[in-house]
Amino acid sequence: MQIKICGIKDIEGGEASVYNNADYLGFNFIPTSKRVISPENSLKIISSLRKKFPKKKFKCVGLFHKENFELIEEITEYSKLDMAQICGEGDLDTPVPSMKQIRIKEIDDEEYIIKLIQDYLMIHNYVILDTYNEGKLGGTGQAFDWSVFKNAINTTNVFTSGGLNPSNLNELIDNYNPFGIDIASGVESNGKKDPIKIKEVINLVKKI
Repeated sequence: MQIKICGIKDIEGGEASVYNNADYLGFNFIPTSKRVISPENSLKIISSLRKKFPKKKFKCVGLFHKENFELIEEITEYSKLDMAQICGEGDLDTPVPSMKQIRIKEIDDEEYIIKLIQDYLMIHNYVILDTYNEGKLGGTGQAFDWSVFKNAINTTNVFTSGGLNPSNLNELIDNYNPFGIDIASGVESNGKKDPIKIKEVINLVKKI
């Protein structure tokens, strides 16, 4: 099972993620996010991680709103990112490998979401299912109703996000068998990435 630790802002969170075998690290370049990071700081962290862990296989993902399309290629190249994640409504065909976020609303049904997944996977490498929250593009700490979207969660190349933490991951993994997990607030303490929670969550996902 794949795991992405999202919203990396400091070297401690990055090192804990890579050391414990996270597959993807997310760096947020959306100005309105509380986890926003500058291209300069992301480059410092990414360069340090690749130097310290040369044998670890992890990919760095930049989060962007589709309105910032002109920045995607520029920041991806500058910060030495591997992928871009397109957040919010609408879509964008990026010049680099990519993920597309789908924010699930209460009125959505699984048939509609599965059709979106199929459409997006024609353009992007992965899809991330998250919870819709007006005015926020993700990282809200709120879960959508997994029981309604069981088949969507189980789809290959689809990550599940939104409200995940050490206390509910076992339920998600055991009952819904997700392809991948994307987690941000669930591995934080006082708004900062917590190395202990990162290790706990990755071990749960990897079943170590």
